[in-house]
Amino acid sequence: MSNWAPILFLANLLRPVLEGIESFVHDYGLAVVLLTVLVRLALFPFTVKQARFAYKNRIFMKAYKEVQAKFKDKPEKLKEEAAKLTLEHKFNPFSMMGTMILQMPIFAAVYAVFYHFGTDITTSLIPWVSSLGMMDPSHVLPLLVAGLSAAGVLVPMISPEGAEGVQQAGKMMPILIMFPVMLFFLWKAPVAIALYMGASSVWGMAERLFLRSRFAVRALRLDPAMQPAVVSPAAAGESGADGERKQA
Repeated sequence: MSNWAPILFLANLLRPVLEGIESFVHDYGLAVVLLTVLVRLALFPFTVKQARFAYKNRIFMKAYKEVQAKFKDKPEKLKEEAAKLTLEHKFNPFSMMGTMILQMPIFAAVYAVFYHFGTDITTSLIPWVSSLGMMDPSHVLPLLVAGLSAAGVLVPMISPEGAEGVQQAGKMMPILIMFPVMLFFLWKAPVAIALYMGASSVWGMAERLFLRSRFAVRALRLDPAMQPAVVSPAAAGESGADGERKQA
């Protein structure tokens, strides 16, 4: 996959960035962390889209559950009302596929960049390894990063409400399956990849905590339910006329 033209193009863009950062900080480990921050900042607009989708999904699911309860004995009517609801909320469950697809080649390009440098990149951040291009012989970093990745899954994009919190707590154990999956992936991977994934996991948790803040929800207009209602000129005119009649 790293020989695919778009990935090679991205890798050729990222390689001089990593080299430039290293020439400034004089440590490839720190350069990898800073490169991770730059990549995540570039992807931040897409993360905001994910957060908006999560809020829209919550509103849609609430409305759908009401319709489901109302027409539970009328499957045809339920299907019809669900279709109307989807159009009304402009809900598209596949709208976030673009974000996922975009992140895959970026990660593959990062992977290709680290393999390109091979054993030439070293760091003082991880003193027990001789090169970032080699696997961690003690497997300490894969264990740590796998734990961070699993912990990150437990921080949702939006704050759970009521029953959502109970449902999320019930899903903790299945979610933690990510730990062995990440451990398997990182066990023999170059240390640079584990460092990138670890920094990305920490950034992701901080990013999601920020997006859950009241400031971010309002400033970035994440939750449609918190947006002021748009009043049409005609409705505003009628409201003004009603007010004048009441005063008269």
